[in-house]
Amino acid sequence: NHIDADHAFLHGPATFLYPTHLRASAVEVELTPPDGWAVTSAMAWEPGVRMTAASVDELYDHPIHVGPVRTYSVPAKVPVKLAIWGDRAPGGTFDEQRLVTDLAAIVDDHVARVGEAPFPNYTFLIMLAHDAYGGLEHRASSVNLYHPHFAASRKAYEGLLELLSHEHFHAWNGKRIAPKPLLDFDYAREAYTPCLWVMEGLTSHYDRYALKSSNRISAKSFLDKLLDDWARLMATPGRSRHSLEQSSFDAWIKLYKPDESNLNTTVSYYLKGGLVMAVLDLHIRRRTEGAKSLDDVLRLLWTRFGAVGEPHPDNLQPIFEEATGLALGEVFDRQIRGTEDPDFAGELGHLGLELRMTQDPGQVTDGANAIWLGATTQGIRVTAVFDGGPAHAAGLSPGDEIIAIDGFRASNDGDLRNLAGARKPGDSVTLAVFRRHRLVELPLTLAGAPPTRYEIAAVAEPAAGAAARYQAWLGEAHPGAQSLATVTTTSRWI
Repeated sequence: NHIDADHAFLHGPATFLYPTHLRASAVEVELTPPDGWAVTSAMAWEPGVRMTAASVDELYDHPIHVGPVRTYSVPAKVPVKLAIWGDRAPGGTFDEQRLVTDLAAIVDDHVARVGEAPFPNYTFLIMLAHDAYGGLEHRASSVNLYHPHFAASRKAYEGLLELLSHEHFHAWNGKRIAPKPLLDFDYAREAYTPCLWVMEGLTSHYDRYALKSSNRISAKSFLDKLLDDWARLMATPGRSRHSLEQSSFDAWIKLYKPDESNLNTTVSYYLKGGLVMAVLDLHIRRRTEGAKSLDDVLRLLWTRFGAVGEPHPDNLQPIFEEATGLALGEVFDRQIRGTEDPDFAGELGHLGLELRMTQDPGQVTDGANAIWLGATTQGIRVTAVFDGGPAHAAGLSPGDEIIAIDGFRASNDGDLRNLAGARKPGDSVTLAVFRRHRLVELPLTLAGAPPTRYEIAAVAEPAAGAAARYQAWLGEAHPGAQSLATVTTTSRWI
C-alpha cells in the first residue's frame, strides 16, 4: 500500500482482513474519496455506491487507486480503460493519445492471438515515479510503475509499452493458464511451482513479440531486445548450475532473496525463459515448415486449461508436443529441466542472420576490458565473484577490498581496471586485499575478457528458405547484408 497527501494505492491482501470462513462470500467496500480524487479499479464504483466483489479472492485481485488521474478510453475491440497517476518529466511534446493508440493495438494483438478476451473489461493503471519500474498482473487489470521520463527516448517509451504488454498478457498466461498453487491460493504460505518459466518466460517472449506483430516497433528494435537479453544471459554463470524448473521452484529463496552468490547459483526464469520460448518458436516454425508455431501451444494451453478454469500439470512437455506434432524431449531435457543454453545462434542462422560475439574494439584499445579478473566492485570493495573466473580461482571473495595490484595502490574501480588492463592475458599479478581488516596477498593469473560486444547481422545471401522464415516471423522482408542490432556491455566486471 501507499497512502499520502497525493494519492492512495490499496492492495487488497495488505488492506483488508482475511476472514477464512467467509472467503467465498460477497464483499462490499465503501469509499469516500476527497474532492477532486477519482477511484480507479476494475471493480465498478459510483459516488455513494459500494464496490462489490463476489468473493474475498476477487476483492484481493482488484487493486484500488484513489487520487487525481488522467483517464482515457482505449479504442480496442474489448472495453479497456487507461488511468495515469503522476506527472511526466517536463519538456517534450509527447501526446498521451499516442500511448492510448498503441495500447489498443497491443490489446487487440493479444486477444487475436489467443482467440478471445477472458475479461468483460480491463483497466491499466500507470503510476509514474522516479526510479520506479515494475508491474503486477490481475485478472482484469494491471498496476504498472514507470519513471516519468518515459517519453525522453524511443527506448524508454518502448520499455513502457513492453511492461504494459507483459502485464496485460498475464490476464491469460499466469492468471488463468496456471498450475494449481497459483490458481487456488493459500495466502498464509508461499506457493511453490516448477512452472514459472512458462508463466513468465512465455509472457516475456510475447510481451515484445506483440509489439512487433502490432507494428509498434521495428524488426531491428525487436532483435535489439532479444540481443540485450542474450548478452545478460551470457553474463550469468548461474545458468550452468540452475535449470529453469529449479529456478522456478526456488523463486522464494533465490529470486526474491538475492545475495552475493545469486549470480553464480541461479538464473532468471524471466530472462532465460523468454529466450528459450523465442528460440523454441523459431524451432517449431522451422521443423513444421511454418505450419505450427508457439501460438498453437498458447491456444491449446488456453482452451485445455485457462478457459475452463483447470490448472495445468507441472510437466508441460506433452502439451507442447500435442500442439505442434513434434517430439520436444531434447529441448525440455536440455534447456528446461537441464542447464543448456538455447540454440540462439543456430536458429538465427535459419533466418539468414548471424550472431557475433566479440570484444568491443574501443574497450580493447584502451585496455580497460582486454583482460579480466572476473569480479564486480563498488569502488575497491568486491561485490561478486564470477564462478570459474580468475578471481574465483585466486580465492577472492565478496567483501574483500583490493587495495593494490603488484604493489601499486588502487583507490577506486577505475584504478583497478587500469592496473589490470595494462597487462596481458596469462600474466600473473599479486592482489593486496583487506579481508575482515586483515591484509591478505592473493596470486592471480589474468585471463582474456569475455565478449563485450554482441551483434546480430543479416547475411548477404540467406540459405534457401531463410528469407521466407525471416519475413514470416518478423513481418518484414529480409534486409540483405547489414548490421541489425548491436549491444555493448559496459560491464561492472573487472
